[in-house]
Amino acid sequence: MKLAVFVSLLVVLPFQALAGSCVGKTVDVWVANGHGLTGDGLQDPDPYVVIKIGEDTQKTRVIHSDANPGWWEKFTFYQVTSDFMRIEVWEADEGLRGDDDHLGTCMELMDSGGSSFHVVQCTVKDSGFVKVFYKCY
Repeated sequence: MKLAVFVSLLVVLPFQALAGSCVGKTVDVWVANGHGLTGDGLQDPDPYVVIKIGEDTQKTRVIHSDANPGWWEKFTFYQVTSDFMRIEVWEADEGLRGDDDHLGTCMELMDSGGSSFHVVQCTVKDSGFVKVFYKCY
């Protein structure tokens, strides 16, 4: 009896792991907003967000002089090759130097379970954060 239960678990568990995978599916990502983001010195930041899934990368627009930006930008990734979404938060330096400041990175293991969007809060430098929603289908 124990052997039968063990064998059935070996068959069921890998299937359940694959059922939650986003690989080969479409992923919609909404970059919603940020809060408490910091910039250079005393100036308000010029933040933007980069989303990477597998080899595909998409980037929000830069919102100038705003520590609490609202992007509300939707990105669609088709036939993704990874279950991991990389969220990078940057502060643009558009002056002479042009070297943007990296505020933080989060890695999210995506799950295709459910029909609603999953919420990700990416905490970055100085306890600021960016909120992202995603759905695999």
